[in-house]
Amino acid sequence: MSALDERYASLRVIRERVQSIGIWSLGLLITASGWVIQSDVSFSFTQKVMLLTGLFIAFYALRFRYLEDLERGFKKQQQVAVRLEKALGMYEPNFFDKNEEDPIYPRAWQDAGNKDGNGKFFQSTHLLLYVGFLALVTSIVLTCTDHNGSRQYQHFDNTHYFYQSYEQT
Repeated sequence: MSALDERYASLRVIRERVQSIGIWSLGLLITASGWVIQSDVSFSFTQKVMLLTGLFIAFYALRFRYLEDLERGFKKQQQVAVRLEKALGMYEPNFFDKNEEDPIYPRAWQDAGNKDGNGKFFQSTHLLLYVGFLALVTSIVLTCTDHNGSRQYQHFDNTHYFYQSYEQT
């Protein structure tokens, strides 16, 4: 029971860490994209390339290194917890309560940490990061400057079905 309690505590810590990272990252990405859209900052092509390169590298490190590592650890903790739960008879019908046909834990929980598991926590967190990342990339890319370095905005003209640029007044 003590080993199982330790696994549950580890799962809680990892889940809280991932949730915090997801929420803070989304907040920072949306805030940065709002700042880019609302401010008078103008990025040259070279600055955009450098910003986007840095953003892609940071996103890769967060999503495909850090969060991937946490997900692997989370799944391993789940697998160990399932083994301990099985050893304790949590999935056996009539093991603790002789009058019940169903086990204490649902059988679907035995798949936790495996590819058959149906948890979507990490996928949801990844989706939040993708949305924030896409918002920031879009705001950086759509912020235009003319050859003199003044800020321009993209405007969709419904009558001609193409984008026209106009300078801020």
